[in-house]
Amino acid sequence: MPNVKNIFLTGRPGVGKTTVILRVVELLDFDVGGFTTREMRRDGGRIGFRIEDLEGNGAVMAHVHTPSPLKVGRYGVDAGAVELVGVRAVRQAVAMGRPVIVDEAGRMELAVPAFVRALQTALDAPAPVLGTMHRRRDPVTNAIRARADTTVIEVTRANRDELPGRLSGMLRDALGRPDAS
Repeated sequence: MPNVKNIFLTGRPGVGKTTVILRVVELLDFDVGGFTTREMRRDGGRIGFRIEDLEGNGAVMAHVHTPSPLKVGRYGVDAGAVELVGVRAVRQAVAMGRPVIVDEAGRMELAVPAFVRALQTALDAPAPVLGTMHRRRDPVTNAIRARADTTVIEVTRANRDELPGRLSGMLRDALGRPDAS
């Protein structure tokens, strides 16, 4: 895959996409920026999602009890939280020339126009993007999949343990850095 700069993971919910991303970040010997999202659960059920930058600053991005005109399923999405944490982290990483972690480009994040603009800027920047995206097809994810500088990898139970090493190598290659071993 010559000239691959951006890497996106997709797969079934709960297969381990975020875990793979976090393991890649642990393996890297250079700084990255960006954000992750995590489920919020209570009494065995999902009640919302939290967005956190890689320094640990975070906010509730969506919740079953969040009053918002922006709804995705049963969740009210707080666009301000997406902007405050996710958009800011992406913009900061791009400004610093660092690889960008985007976990995830999903329906909630993509419903926020400032996020879509920040993601596009990151994809076009010199440093690579490592992200996750939902499997659903929409104009933004279709455009990401169609980019010549981007590859999309499906995470499965069979490949998720080997992916962190492979992906960290792909990021090093995209940056022109030799393997750290």
